[in-house]
Amino acid sequence: MALGLLLMACKPIEPTPTPNPGENPGDTTPVIIPDPEGTIYYTETDELFTNPERGFYIQTYYESDSLGKVCTLASVQSAREKSQISLFLHSYYMKDYIASDIPQEYLNRFDQNMNTLREGGAKAILRFSYKHTNGVKAKPWDATPEWAMRHIEQLEPYLKKHADVIYCVQAGFIGVWGEWYYTTNYPQNPSEDEGYATRWPVAERLMTAVPADRQICFRQPQFKMRYLRSHGEEVAPLTAEEAYQPTIKARWAGHNDCFVSSNSDVGTYHNDEEREFWAQDTKYTLMGGETCGECEYSGGENAIHEMEKYHWSYLCNSYHPDVLGSWAVSGHLPVIKRRLGYRFALDKALLTQAPKAGEAFQAEITLHNSGFAAPANKRDVELIFVSTTNPDEQYVYPQEEDPRFWMAGEKRVINLGCTLDAKMKGEYKLYLNLPDPYASLHNNPLYSIRLANENMWDEATGYNYLTTVTVE
Repeated sequence: MALGLLLMACKPIEPTPTPNPGENPGDTTPVIIPDPEGTIYYTETDELFTNPERGFYIQTYYESDSLGKVCTLASVQSAREKSQISLFLHSYYMKDYIASDIPQEYLNRFDQNMNTLREGGAKAILRFSYKHTNGVKAKPWDATPEWAMRHIEQLEPYLKKHADVIYCVQAGFIGVWGEWYYTTNYPQNPSEDEGYATRWPVAERLMTAVPADRQICFRQPQFKMRYLRSHGEEVAPLTAEEAYQPTIKARWAGHNDCFVSSNSDVGTYHNDEEREFWAQDTKYTLMGGETCGECEYSGGENAIHEMEKYHWSYLCNSYHPDVLGSWAVSGHLPVIKRRLGYRFALDKALLTQAPKAGEAFQAEITLHNSGFAAPANKRDVELIFVSTTNPDEQYVYPQEEDPRFWMAGEKRVINLGCTLDAKMKGEYKLYLNLPDPYASLHNNPLYSIRLANENMWDEATGYNYLTTVTVE
Protein backbone atom coordinates (compact mmCIF):
# COMPACT_ATOMS: atom_id res chain seq x y z
CA MET A 1 0.00 0.00 0.00
CA ALA A 2 2.80 2.41 0.95
CA LEU A 3 4.57 1.74 -2.34
CA GLY A 4 1.34 2.33 -4.22
CA LEU A 5 0.79 5.65 -2.49
CA LEU A 6 4.36 6.71 -3.26
CA LEU A 7 3.94 5.90 -6.94
CA MET A 8 0.68 7.87 -7.05
CA ALA A 9 2.38 10.87 -5.44
CA CYS A 10 5.28 10.92 -7.88
CA LYS A 11 5.29 12.31 -11.40
CA PRO A 12 6.87 10.09 -14.06
CA ILE A 13 9.96 11.30 -15.86
CA GLU A 14 9.84 11.26 -19.61
CA PRO A 15 12.10 8.48 -20.96
CA THR A 16 15.16 9.81 -22.77
CA PRO A 17 14.97 9.56 -26.58
CA THR A 18 17.83 7.57 -28.06
CA PRO A 19 18.94 7.10 -31.67
CA ASN A 20 17.01 4.39 -33.47
CA PRO A 21 19.36 1.42 -33.86
CA GLY A 22 17.65 0.43 -37.10
CA GLU A 23 19.13 -1.07 -40.22
CA ASN A 24 19.76 2.34 -41.75
CA PRO A 25 22.88 3.70 -39.97
CA GLY A 26 21.91 7.24 -40.97
CA ASP A 27 18.50 7.03 -39.31
CA THR A 28 18.54 9.16 -36.16
CA THR A 29 14.79 9.09 -35.55
CA PRO A 30 14.31 9.01 -31.75
CA VAL A 31 12.83 5.87 -30.32
CA ILE A 32 11.45 5.71 -26.79
CA ILE A 33 13.02 2.99 -24.64
CA PRO A 34 10.74 2.47 -21.64
CA ASP A 35 12.12 2.05 -18.15
CA PRO A 36 11.98 -1.48 -16.71
CA GLU A 37 8.84 -2.56 -14.93
CA GLY A 38 8.95 -1.62 -11.25
CA THR A 39 10.84 1.65 -11.74
CA ILE A 40 9.97 4.16 -9.01
CA TYR A 41 9.76 7.84 -9.93
CA TYR A 42 10.32 10.82 -7.64
CA THR A 43 9.11 14.42 -7.79
CA GLU A 44 11.60 17.26 -7.51
CA THR A 45 10.79 20.30 -5.36
CA ASP A 46 11.74 23.98 -5.58
CA GLU A 47 11.48 24.38 -1.81
CA LEU A 48 14.18 26.34 -0.04
CA PHE A 49 15.57 24.38 2.90
CA THR A 50 18.69 24.16 5.04
CA ASN A 51 21.48 21.82 4.03
CA PRO A 52 25.00 21.49 5.47
CA GLU A 53 28.15 22.95 3.91
CA ARG A 54 26.52 25.14 1.29
CA GLY A 55 24.52 28.32 0.73
CA PHE A 56 24.52 31.83 2.14
CA TYR A 57 26.61 32.55 5.22
CA ILE A 58 26.52 35.04 8.08
CA GLN A 59 29.76 36.92 8.78
CA THR A 60 30.77 37.84 12.33
CA TYR A 61 33.90 39.68 13.51
CA TYR A 62 35.70 38.70 16.71
CA GLU A 63 38.16 41.39 17.78
CA SER A 64 41.03 41.10 20.21
CA ASP A 65 39.71 44.08 22.19
CA SER A 66 36.18 42.68 22.71
CA LEU A 67 36.68 39.25 24.25
CA GLY A 68 33.17 39.25 25.69
CA LYS A 69 31.60 38.92 22.23
CA VAL A 70 30.77 35.27 21.49
CA CYS A 71 28.67 33.22 19.11
CA THR A 72 25.30 32.41 20.71
CA LEU A 73 23.25 29.26 20.27
CA ALA A 74 20.11 31.31 19.69
CA SER A 75 21.71 33.10 16.72
CA VAL A 76 22.79 29.82 15.13
CA GLN A 77 19.41 28.20 15.58
CA SER A 78 17.60 31.28 14.29
CA ALA A 79 19.77 31.34 11.16
CA ARG A 80 18.91 27.71 10.40
CA GLU A 81 15.20 28.02 11.06
CA LYS A 82 14.43 31.45 9.62
CA SER A 83 17.01 31.91 6.86
CA GLN A 84 18.04 28.35 5.92
CA ILE A 85 21.65 29.23 6.79
CA SER A 86 24.09 26.66 8.17
CA LEU A 87 27.37 28.49 7.51
CA PHE A 88 29.09 31.24 9.51
CA LEU A 89 32.19 33.14 8.45
CA HIS A 90 34.00 33.81 11.71
CA SER A 91 36.67 36.46 11.12
CA TYR A 92 39.15 36.63 14.00
CA TYR A 93 41.12 39.89 14.15
CA MET A 94 44.22 39.96 16.34
CA LYS A 95 45.40 43.57 16.16
CA ASP A 96 46.55 43.48 19.78
CA TYR A 97 48.75 40.41 19.25
CA ILE A 98 50.79 41.45 16.21
CA ALA A 99 54.03 40.98 18.13
CA SER A 100 52.97 38.78 21.04
CA ASP A 101 51.38 35.44 21.80
CA ILE A 102 47.62 35.00 21.52
CA PRO A 103 46.32 35.00 25.12
CA GLN A 104 44.43 32.01 26.42
CA GLU A 105 41.21 34.02 26.76
CA TYR A 106 41.15 34.59 23.00
CA LEU A 107 41.78 30.90 22.30
CA ASN A 108 39.07 29.95 24.79
CA ARG A 109 36.57 32.12 22.94
CA PHE A 110 37.40 30.37 19.68
CA ASP A 111 36.91 27.03 21.43
CA GLN A 112 33.55 28.15 22.81
CA ASN A 113 32.36 29.49 19.46
CA MET A 114 33.11 26.22 17.70
CA ASN A 115 31.28 24.24 20.38
CA THR A 116 28.27 26.51 19.90
CA LEU A 117 28.26 25.98 16.14
CA ARG A 118 28.33 22.22 16.67
CA GLU A 119 25.43 22.34 19.11
CA GLY A 120 23.40 24.51 16.73
CA GLY A 121 23.99 22.43 13.62
CA ALA A 122 26.28 24.80 11.72
CA LYS A 123 29.84 24.94 10.38
CA ALA A 124 32.49 27.64 10.19
CA ILE A 125 34.37 29.36 7.42
CA LEU A 126 37.41 30.60 9.34
CA ARG A 127 39.72 33.54 8.72
CA PHE A 128 42.46 34.84 11.00
CA SER A 129 44.09 38.21 10.36
CA TYR A 130 45.14 41.37 12.13
CA LYS A 131 43.58 44.56 10.69
CA HIS A 132 40.45 45.43 8.72
CA THR A 133 41.40 48.92 7.61
CA ASN A 134 44.11 49.92 5.15
CA GLY A 135 44.55 53.39 6.56
CA VAL A 136 48.11 54.58 7.03
CA LYS A 137 47.51 55.18 10.74
CA ALA A 138 46.49 51.52 11.10
CA LYS A 139 49.96 50.24 10.23
CA PRO A 140 51.39 47.70 10.76
CA TRP A 141 48.67 45.90 8.83
CA ASP A 142 49.90 42.42 9.68
CA ALA A 143 52.44 40.45 11.72
CA THR A 144 55.86 39.30 10.61
CA PRO A 145 56.10 35.80 9.10
CA GLU A 146 57.68 34.58 12.34
CA TRP A 147 54.83 35.86 14.51
CA ALA A 148 52.18 34.65 12.06
CA MET A 149 53.62 31.14 12.21
CA ARG A 150 53.74 31.30 16.00
CA HIS A 151 50.05 32.23 16.05
CA ILE A 152 49.24 29.35 13.70
CA GLU A 153 51.13 27.06 16.09
CA GLN A 154 48.93 28.26 18.96
CA LEU A 155 45.75 27.77 16.95
CA GLU A 156 46.66 24.33 15.61
CA PRO A 157 45.34 22.17 18.48
CA TYR A 158 42.00 24.00 18.35
CA LEU A 159 41.75 23.64 14.59
CA LYS A 160 42.39 19.91 14.91
CA LYS A 161 39.94 19.58 17.81
CA HIS A 162 37.12 21.20 15.85
CA ALA A 163 37.82 19.70 12.43
CA ASP A 164 34.29 18.33 12.25
CA VAL A 165 32.65 21.78 12.21
CA ILE A 166 35.21 23.51 10.00
CA TYR A 167 33.85 23.95 6.49
CA CYS A 168 37.03 25.57 5.19
CA VAL A 169 39.75 28.00 6.26
CA GLN A 170 40.52 31.16 4.30
CA ALA A 171 44.26 31.78 4.09
CA GLY A 172 44.25 35.05 6.05
CA PHE A 173 47.20 36.15 8.26
CA ILE A 174 48.79 38.24 5.49
CA GLY A 175 47.53 41.72 4.63
CA VAL A 176 44.53 43.80 5.61
CA TRP A 177 41.43 41.60 5.99
CA GLY A 178 43.77 38.64 5.49
CA GLU A 179 43.42 39.09 1.71
CA TRP A 180 47.19 39.10 0.96
CA TYR A 181 47.19 42.55 -0.70
CA TYR A 182 47.75 45.58 1.56
CA THR A 183 50.68 44.37 3.66
CA THR A 184 53.39 45.79 5.88
CA ASN A 185 55.65 42.76 6.37
CA TYR A 186 55.69 41.23 2.88
CA PRO A 187 56.38 42.70 -0.58
CA GLN A 188 53.10 44.31 -1.64
CA ASN A 189 51.68 43.14 -4.94
CA PRO A 190 54.96 41.94 -6.51
CA SER A 191 54.88 41.15 -10.21
CA GLU A 192 57.41 38.30 -10.11
CA ASP A 193 57.04 34.88 -8.49
CA GLU A 194 60.15 35.51 -6.37
CA GLY A 195 58.40 38.35 -4.60
CA TYR A 196 56.03 35.89 -2.92
CA ALA A 197 58.75 33.70 -1.41
CA THR A 198 58.30 35.02 2.14
CA ARG A 199 54.59 34.18 2.06
CA TRP A 200 54.92 30.50 1.25
CA PRO A 201 56.25 29.36 4.68
CA VAL A 202 53.20 30.91 6.34
CA ALA A 203 50.86 29.18 3.91
CA GLU A 204 52.69 25.87 4.33
CA ARG A 205 52.52 26.13 8.12
CA LEU A 206 48.79 26.76 7.88
CA MET A 207 48.50 23.64 5.72
CA THR A 208 49.91 21.49 8.50
CA ALA A 209 47.76 23.16 11.19
CA VAL A 210 44.44 22.82 9.36
CA PRO A 211 43.05 19.26 9.30
CA ALA A 212 44.21 17.46 6.16
CA ASP A 213 40.65 16.87 4.94
CA ARG A 214 39.84 20.59 4.82
CA GLN A 215 40.65 23.08 2.06
CA ILE A 216 42.35 26.47 2.40
CA CYS A 217 40.91 29.29 0.29
CA PHE A 218 43.05 32.04 -1.27
CA ARG A 219 41.83 35.44 -2.42
CA GLN A 220 43.13 35.26 -6.01
CA PRO A 221 43.96 32.41 -8.40
CA GLN A 222 47.44 33.82 -8.95
CA PHE A 223 48.57 32.69 -5.48
CA LYS A 224 48.03 29.01 -6.20
CA MET A 225 49.39 29.35 -9.73
CA ARG A 226 52.53 31.18 -8.55
CA TYR A 227 53.14 28.66 -5.78
CA LEU A 228 52.91 25.70 -8.16
CA ARG A 229 55.18 27.38 -10.69
CA SER A 230 57.79 28.45 -8.15
CA HIS A 231 57.90 24.93 -6.69
CA GLY A 232 58.44 23.21 -10.02
CA GLU A 233 54.92 21.88 -10.42
CA GLU A 234 52.77 22.05 -13.51
CA VAL A 235 50.41 25.03 -13.43
CA ALA A 236 47.31 23.13 -14.46
CA PRO A 237 43.87 22.74 -12.89
CA LEU A 238 43.10 19.70 -10.81
CA THR A 239 41.99 16.49 -12.46
CA ALA A 240 39.55 14.01 -10.94
CA GLU A 241 42.47 11.69 -10.18
CA GLU A 242 44.32 14.44 -8.26
CA ALA A 243 41.29 15.72 -6.37
CA TYR A 244 40.69 15.36 -2.62
CA GLN A 245 44.22 14.26 -1.82
CA PRO A 246 46.27 15.74 1.09
CA THR A 247 48.35 17.82 -1.33
CA ILE A 248 48.71 21.56 -1.77
CA LYS A 249 47.37 21.30 -5.30
CA ALA A 250 44.22 19.53 -4.11
CA ARG A 251 43.69 21.56 -0.91
CA TRP A 252 44.28 25.12 -2.10
CA ALA A 253 40.92 26.61 -3.09
CA GLY A 254 39.60 30.13 -3.72
CA HIS A 255 37.42 32.92 -2.40
CA ASN A 256 36.36 35.95 -4.41
CA ASP A 257 35.34 38.90 -2.21
CA CYS A 258 34.58 41.23 -5.11
CA PHE A 259 32.32 38.93 -7.08
CA VAL A 260 30.80 40.42 -10.29
CA SER A 261 32.09 43.85 -9.27
CA SER A 262 34.04 44.79 -12.43
CA ASN A 263 35.45 43.16 -15.54
CA SER A 264 38.31 41.82 -13.36
CA ASP A 265 36.31 41.54 -10.13
CA VAL A 266 38.43 44.44 -8.81
CA GLY A 267 41.77 42.76 -9.42
CA THR A 268 40.74 39.21 -8.55
CA TYR A 269 41.74 38.23 -12.09
CA HIS A 270 44.64 39.64 -14.08
CA ASN A 271 44.11 37.73 -17.32
CA ASP A 272 42.04 35.04 -19.04
CA GLU A 273 44.51 32.34 -18.01
CA GLU A 274 43.68 32.92 -14.35
CA ARG A 275 39.95 32.89 -15.10
CA GLU A 276 40.20 29.61 -16.96
CA PHE A 277 42.33 28.11 -14.19
CA TRP A 278 39.70 28.84 -11.55
CA ALA A 279 36.86 27.77 -13.83
CA GLN A 280 38.41 24.31 -14.15
CA ASP A 281 40.07 24.00 -10.73
CA THR A 282 36.85 24.77 -8.84
CA LYS A 283 35.24 21.59 -10.11
CA TYR A 284 37.10 19.97 -7.20
CA THR A 285 37.89 22.91 -4.91
CA LEU A 286 35.74 25.36 -3.01
CA MET A 287 34.68 28.76 -4.31
CA GLY A 288 32.74 31.41 -2.41
CA GLY A 289 32.92 34.96 -1.13
CA GLU A 290 30.97 38.20 -1.32
CA THR A 291 29.97 40.98 -3.71
CA CYS A 292 31.34 44.55 -3.59
CA GLY A 293 28.70 46.79 -5.13
CA GLU A 294 26.35 47.28 -8.05
CA CYS A 295 27.80 47.71 -11.51
CA GLU A 296 27.12 46.63 -15.08
CA TYR A 297 28.37 43.12 -14.25
CA SER A 298 26.40 42.51 -11.04
CA GLY A 299 22.97 41.69 -12.47
CA GLY A 300 21.35 38.44 -11.44
CA GLU A 301 21.59 36.77 -14.84
CA ASN A 302 25.34 37.37 -15.09
CA ALA A 303 25.84 36.36 -11.44
CA ILE A 304 24.20 32.99 -12.11
CA HIS A 305 26.34 32.54 -15.21
CA GLU A 306 29.51 33.26 -13.20
CA MET A 307 28.42 31.00 -10.33
CA GLU A 308 27.90 28.17 -12.78
CA LYS A 309 31.27 28.78 -14.42
CA TYR A 310 33.23 28.97 -11.16
CA HIS A 311 31.20 26.42 -9.16
CA TRP A 312 30.11 28.65 -6.29
CA SER A 313 29.23 27.03 -2.97
CA TYR A 314 28.89 29.86 -0.45
CA LEU A 315 28.08 33.59 -0.44
CA CYS A 316 27.74 36.39 2.13
CA ASN A 317 24.10 37.06 3.04
CA SER A 318 24.59 40.76 3.83
CA TYR A 319 27.22 42.29 1.55
CA HIS A 320 26.74 43.99 -0.73
CA PRO A 321 23.10 44.83 0.11
CA ASP A 322 22.52 46.75 -3.15
CA VAL A 323 23.56 43.73 -5.22
CA LEU A 324 21.52 41.28 -3.19
CA GLY A 325 18.58 43.64 -3.33
CA SER A 326 18.80 43.87 -7.11
CA TRP A 327 18.76 40.07 -7.35
CA ALA A 328 15.63 39.98 -5.21
CA VAL A 329 13.89 42.54 -7.44
CA SER A 330 14.88 40.73 -10.65
CA GLY A 331 13.74 37.36 -9.26
CA HIS A 332 17.18 35.74 -9.38
CA LEU A 333 17.75 35.56 -5.62
CA PRO A 334 15.61 32.44 -4.97
CA VAL A 335 17.41 30.64 -7.80
CA ILE A 336 20.79 31.51 -6.30
CA LYS A 337 19.63 30.43 -2.84
CA ARG A 338 18.61 27.04 -4.21
CA ARG A 339 21.66 26.47 -6.38
CA LEU A 340 24.60 27.61 -4.23
CA GLY A 341 26.71 24.51 -3.68
CA TYR A 342 25.12 21.14 -4.39
CA ARG A 343 21.41 20.39 -4.86
CA PHE A 344 20.70 16.71 -5.37
CA ALA A 345 17.34 15.38 -6.52
CA LEU A 346 16.37 11.78 -7.24
CA ASP A 347 14.78 11.07 -10.61
CA LYS A 348 14.06 7.36 -10.33
CA ALA A 349 15.11 4.08 -8.76
CA LEU A 350 15.05 0.43 -9.72
CA LEU A 351 15.28 -2.01 -6.82
CA THR A 352 15.61 -5.76 -6.39
CA GLN A 353 12.15 -7.25 -6.65
CA ALA A 354 10.99 -9.57 -3.84
CA PRO A 355 14.27 -9.33 -1.85
CA LYS A 356 15.17 -12.24 0.41
CA ALA A 357 16.93 -12.20 3.76
CA GLY A 358 20.57 -13.19 3.55
CA GLU A 359 20.74 -12.49 -0.18
CA ALA A 360 21.94 -9.64 -2.38
CA PHE A 361 19.92 -6.45 -2.69
CA GLN A 362 20.54 -3.92 -5.46
CA ALA A 363 19.34 -0.34 -5.86
CA GLU A 364 20.03 1.55 -9.08
CA ILE A 365 19.20 5.19 -8.51
CA THR A 366 19.31 8.08 -10.95
CA LEU A 367 19.86 11.55 -9.56
CA HIS A 368 20.93 14.94 -10.83
CA ASN A 369 22.76 17.89 -9.30
CA SER A 370 21.15 21.22 -10.19
CA GLY A 371 23.50 23.16 -7.90
CA PHE A 372 26.50 25.21 -8.96
CA ALA A 373 28.99 22.77 -7.37
CA ALA A 374 29.55 19.36 -5.83
CA PRO A 375 30.24 18.90 -2.11
CA ALA A 376 33.84 19.75 -1.24
CA ASN A 377 34.14 17.68 1.93
CA LYS A 378 33.77 13.94 2.28
CA ARG A 379 30.27 12.59 2.75
CA ASP A 380 29.07 9.08 3.65
CA VAL A 381 26.42 7.20 1.68
CA GLU A 382 24.24 4.58 3.38
CA LEU A 383 21.25 2.39 2.59
CA ILE A 384 19.13 2.01 5.72
CA PHE A 385 16.27 -0.43 6.29
CA VAL A 386 13.89 0.41 9.16
CA SER A 387 11.20 -2.06 10.22
CA THR A 388 7.69 -0.62 9.93
CA THR A 389 6.58 -2.55 13.03
CA ASN A 390 9.63 -1.87 15.19
CA PRO A 391 11.56 1.34 14.33
CA ASP A 392 14.40 0.22 16.61
CA GLU A 393 15.11 -2.60 14.16
CA GLN A 394 17.42 -0.94 11.68
CA TYR A 395 20.01 -2.25 9.25
CA VAL A 396 22.64 0.17 7.98
CA TYR A 397 24.67 -0.65 4.88
CA PRO A 398 27.55 1.77 4.05
CA GLN A 399 28.28 2.29 0.36
CA GLU A 400 31.45 3.06 -1.55
CA GLU A 401 29.99 6.06 -3.41
CA ASP A 402 31.61 9.51 -3.12
CA PRO A 403 29.15 12.43 -3.54
CA ARG A 404 32.07 14.79 -4.19
CA PHE A 405 31.98 13.40 -7.72
CA TRP A 406 28.25 13.97 -8.24
CA MET A 407 29.09 16.94 -10.39
CA ALA A 408 27.15 20.15 -10.96
CA GLY A 409 24.79 20.06 -13.92
CA GLU A 410 25.09 16.31 -14.37
CA LYS A 411 22.74 13.36 -14.14
CA ARG A 412 24.25 10.25 -12.61
CA VAL A 413 23.24 6.61 -12.36
CA ILE A 414 24.46 5.15 -9.07
CA ASN A 415 24.54 1.46 -8.23
CA LEU A 416 24.11 0.70 -4.55
CA GLY A 417 23.87 -2.69 -2.95
CA CYS A 418 24.31 -4.93 0.05
CA THR A 419 23.73 -8.43 1.37
CA LEU A 420 20.63 -8.35 3.54
CA ASP A 421 20.91 -9.58 7.10
CA ALA A 422 19.69 -13.16 7.51
CA LYS A 423 17.41 -12.12 10.41
CA MET A 424 15.39 -9.66 8.33
CA LYS A 425 11.73 -10.47 7.77
CA GLY A 426 8.69 -8.40 6.92
CA GLU A 427 8.13 -4.82 5.81
CA TYR A 428 10.88 -2.19 5.91
CA LYS A 429 11.13 1.45 4.95
CA LEU A 430 14.18 1.94 2.75
CA TYR A 431 16.14 5.17 3.12
CA LEU A 432 19.14 6.83 1.50
CA ASN A 433 21.29 8.54 4.12
CA LEU A 434 24.05 11.07 3.34
CA PRO A 435 25.53 11.79 6.80
CA ASP A 436 28.65 13.64 7.87
CA PRO A 437 31.52 11.14 8.18
CA TYR A 438 32.77 12.54 11.50
CA ALA A 439 31.58 10.34 14.38
CA SER A 440 30.61 13.44 16.38
CA LEU A 441 28.14 14.47 13.66
CA HIS A 442 27.26 11.23 11.90
CA ASN A 443 24.01 10.61 13.78
CA ASN A 444 22.96 14.26 13.92
CA PRO A 445 20.23 14.88 11.30
CA LEU A 446 21.19 18.56 11.12
CA TYR A 447 24.39 17.50 9.34
CA SER A 448 22.82 15.06 6.85
CA ILE A 449 22.09 16.07 3.25
CA ARG A 450 18.45 16.49 2.33
CA LEU A 451 17.46 15.61 -1.22
CA ALA A 452 15.35 18.09 -3.19
CA ASN A 453 12.32 15.82 -3.55
CA GLU A 454 8.77 15.85 -2.26
CA ASN A 455 7.62 13.47 0.49
CA MET A 456 11.11 12.16 1.14
CA TRP A 457 12.83 13.96 4.04
CA ASP A 458 12.62 12.54 7.57
CA GLU A 459 13.54 15.49 9.78
CA ALA A 460 13.90 13.37 12.90
CA THR A 461 16.54 11.04 11.45
CA GLY A 462 18.02 12.95 8.51
CA TYR A 463 17.13 10.05 6.19
CA ASN A 464 15.69 10.34 2.66
CA TYR A 465 12.80 7.93 2.11
CA LEU A 466 12.97 5.81 -1.05
CA THR A 467 10.17 3.27 -0.74
CA THR A 468 8.85 0.40 1.38
CA VAL A 469 9.99 -3.16 0.64
CA THR A 470 8.95 -6.54 1.94
CA VAL A 471 11.81 -8.89 2.75
CA GLU A 472 11.01 -12.60 2.55
